[in-house]
Amino acid sequence: MVDYSVLAIRVTGGIHRGRQIGSPKGGPGIRPTTDRVKLAIFSILGTEAVQGKKVLDLFACTGALGIEAISRGAQSAYFVERAQRNCILIKNNLQKLGISDIGRVEKSDCLKFLERGKGNFELVFLDPPFDETNWDKLLNSVGRERFIAQGGVVVAEHKASTALGQSYGAINRFSERRYGDSKVSFYEVASV
Repeated sequence: MVDYSVLAIRVTGGIHRGRQIGSPKGGPGIRPTTDRVKLAIFSILGTEAVQGKKVLDLFACTGALGIEAISRGAQSAYFVERAQRNCILIKNNLQKLGISDIGRVEKSDCLKFLERGKGNFELVFLDPPFDETNWDKLLNSVGRERFIAQGGVVVAEHKASTALGQSYGAINRFSERRYGDSKVSFYEVASV
């Protein structure tokens, strides 16, 4: 059972740097992205990959990655999360930071969301529960033609022992970094 009393985590950069947002205290599969990993992700992405972009935060949990992107200048963020309690938490986090107008939360299974065909995102975060095994299906759905805009980037955080492919549909890996027992794989839309 997840402890839904709130544990504070902080935004690491941008206009909301240092502000705290809520996170469930723990439970199976809940591993908030550490400050060190968030800083590394956004350092690798660089300003151009974030500012003015439409962001999709899949398996959003607290919304930390999408909120971090908004803080760093993203145009908007769409948060997809299956658990109702986490959806409420994300909405509360957006409201607390005064960014509810540019963040939208959808309660949905992420694979079902991807199968419905919504798209045209420019930056996609995938941070599923740590025991996720359906990576090929997830990344093939994200990498299908026109789901991600030209020049778009996908960031996937996964177990270090999970070997992801070099490419999935329209996306190709350009970097992979290890942080303790996790890895972060970076993909971009292949040039036409």
